[in-house]
Amino acid sequence: HALPYLAPAVPLGLANYIFDLENIESAHAAGDEYPTRKVMLANGLASMLGCLMGNPFPVTVYVGHPGWKAMGASIGYTLASGVTMFIVPLFGLGAFMLAIIPMTAIVPILVFIGVVTANQVVRETPKVEVPVIFICLFPWIANWALTMMNSVMSAAGTSAAKIGTDVLHSKGIYYEGLMHLGNGAPLASMLWGCIAIFAILNKPLRGAVAAAGGALLALFGVIHAPVVGFAEGSSLMFVTAYLMMGGMFVVKHVLDISVNPPLPVGEGD
Repeated sequence: HALPYLAPAVPLGLANYIFDLENIESAHAAGDEYPTRKVMLANGLASMLGCLMGNPFPVTVYVGHPGWKAMGASIGYTLASGVTMFIVPLFGLGAFMLAIIPMTAIVPILVFIGVVTANQVVRETPKVEVPVIFICLFPWIANWALTMMNSVMSAAGTSAAKIGTDVLHSKGIYYEGLMHLGNGAPLASMLWGCIAIFAILNKPLRGAVAAAGGALLALFGVIHAPVVGFAEGSSLMFVTAYLMMGGMFVVKHVLDISVNPPLPVGEGD
């Protein structure tokens, strides 16, 4: 009975895994070191416990540690947040809270957290690696645009399939491109970042491995596809592209060896 639900569950689990690692690293950069294994175990066990109790939402380490820290939040804030998130749904107070607290009072806090986090990322990243940050944003921007477009079309009672991608394309909306680039954004952004950083640091073998991983994920529809499954049609372009990129990295590695052959063992001592 669980097999049909694995398609959305596996990518969501992988995305949460990546989010956890990213936010643990963000806290580390802000001067607060947390044991990765313990955090991941606590997160996973909490998600499993919630599932057993009928909670459909997985638990993840929340983003914005530098921002919360800059606002003076500590363990008391975490405790208060947990208690609030327990009481509000328990007594059905969600609609009441949204009625008395306008969204305009909440959004500025999230904007501040985003700005502080982005500032930390740029500040803590070596200058030569800064372009990687913006390369990683491309899948997320496409994901945001795709979500907005689908929401607008849904509100209008239609969809891209009904309108037709050719009609959208004639109006300058490249829906298929957004669909492929936006789906699987958490994994795709990490993958693109790996490929970019290995190219910048001249580590072609690692770049080839990252590209091969991208080809494998694209082949099974984990990234660059609307549903998980064996890639077909336009999704196969990405499999080919990653394989070509991996081949270029391998060629670069071979050329590097031919120009600067490795020293025999003991000769460099």
